[in-house]
Amino acid sequence: MASVQESVNTRRRPALRAAAGAGLTAAAMSLAFASPAAAGQPNNQACLGHDISGYAQTGAGFGAFVAGLAKGTGAADEIQAHLAGNVPDAVSPNSCND
Repeated sequence: MASVQESVNTRRRPALRAAAGAGLTAAAMSLAFASPAAAGQPNNQACLGHDISGYAQTGAGFGAFVAGLAKGTGAADEIQAHLAGNVPDAVSPNSCND
């Protein structure tokens, strides 16, 4: 009976070694290629709200702009560009690109 048990254990050892080796290799590669996340600078606090308020106070042009957004593709692309600072101050005052 002991010889059967030794035979089973002898077959399991290479499989366990291979599994352990694969696990250690994966862990080592994960640590080797790990790097901190990169991110851009945060926007100025409330820059979009500040700018929209300023646009609305200027009068007639703001209403036409909002109406154009409602008829077109919507405001999502415009807002994202504004928040990213991709709208230059020459086009419209943008405190998000400071």
